[in-house]
Amino acid sequence: MKMTKEEQYGQLVLINILSCIWLGEWDRYEELFQNMDDKLKENFPFHSHYDQEDVKLWYENYFFIPGDYFVSPYFSSYIKKGHDEHEERKKDLLCLIGLYEKTGFLYPLEKEIYPDHFGCITAFLGSLIQESIKADVEKDEEYKRKLAELKQFVICNYILPILPTLQKNALTKVKHSFFKEFLSFYIKMMQEDWQEAA
Repeated sequence: MKMTKEEQYGQLVLINILSCIWLGEWDRYEELFQNMDDKLKENFPFHSHYDQEDVKLWYENYFFIPGDYFVSPYFSSYIKKGHDEHEERKKDLLCLIGLYEKTGFLYPLEKEIYPDHFGCITAFLGSLIQESIKADVEKDEEYKRKLAELKQFVICNYILPILPTLQKNALTKVKHSFFKEFLSFYIKMMQEDWQEAA
């Protein structure tokens, strides 16, 4: 199904909001919501629970500091590997780096994070949408098709497989309303996006 330019820009804003939360970029998060229409904000159930100081603190507890509340934001934490787990994880990371290099996505290097961080993977999806918008302008249907395939590959291989385990881990640990709503929203959106892409 072909998306309109407005739908593509809307999808880009959505993916940027989600990656901001995964990466704890609260100033950027606020900037994205600053000029948004109040009616549109209602589509983001987590936003009504947003308070920067409170959210910053719980972000650290949930996604940064290992402890009782920690829910790993890394793909490699959720994949059960065989006998040589270290080598398998390294292969996953190298594969992701290869995918990023295909489109010149340098975000992990700029932010000094591992490429398998959910924020990084989500930001990569945003870069694919941006590239797709450019391909539309340049009327490059072949490149646009390749970008759509790459987006589907990333969602199917690096997001969908971990969603059930992520959801299960978060269920007992994540109590803050903002993050509970965010994780539910993220999981639902990714599952629906995959169905549309398939």
